[in-house]
Amino acid sequence: MQITKHGAYIDGFAGPQSFDHLDAWCAALVLASEPKWLRHFFLCEIKKRGVAELQKLVATQPMSSDKSKRKLIRNIEVLPGDFNVRVDEILSSGKITQKEAAFCLLDQRTFECHWATLEKLARYKQPPNNKIELLYFLGVGWLHRAFAGIRHNDKMLRWWGNPDWRALTRMTSHDIANLVRDRFGSELGYRFVAAYPIFNCREENKIMYYMVHASDHDEAPALMIRAHHSAVRALPAETQVPFCFDSPR
Repeated sequence: MQITKHGAYIDGFAGPQSFDHLDAWCAALVLASEPKWLRHFFLCEIKKRGVAELQKLVATQPMSSDKSKRKLIRNIEVLPGDFNVRVDEILSSGKITQKEAAFCLLDQRTFECHWATLEKLARYKQPPNNKIELLYFLGVGWLHRAFAGIRHNDKMLRWWGNPDWRALTRMTSHDIANLVRDRFGSELGYRFVAAYPIFNCREENKIMYYMVHASDHDEAPALMIRAHHSAVRALPAETQVPFCFDSPR
């Protein structure tokens, strides 16, 4: 935001991950962030309790103003339902302009975000505009356990986007993260993609998530590396260097 000075924020799974730890609630943290240059918010949630919390959060937002005390108009929409369906409504509304910086947080629990949804987000902006920046959470801490519980192939086809998902069951968490990173570049067309590990707070060496960050902005990789290093800790060299996809799109 220090670079763009404006922007739209999409949160596909915006309800609290833990109702006992609302201080770590991403939607609330983004709304409270300063300076308040984000103007358009699209907060989607499928669970009724999560929707109710989002509506309460929006209702309690204070009036925002700039340094000159001028009122800042912020549009905050709570969208109940499946983000994979409602993403079409968000993108077709015209409320996110082609030149407006846009960020999308996809903090799914495991397999909720469909690959087709990622394709829609990646295709929305047209050259020479930068794509919608993605922050995609991949829950590797329990991914293999979740694979073992799969009973319906259709669910995995929607999540992974092709029948090859079964090969993931034989891969390490690190290799899966690298494969997802590579697909964001080669298939979704992002110039810079990196997978940042998020560690278990009780078991420091156990990686619970990888946050896959995809952007077309030249300055985004360096900013993300510094932010993650500050928030978490130094990363393995093979993970922290964003892969640059320079082939024509």
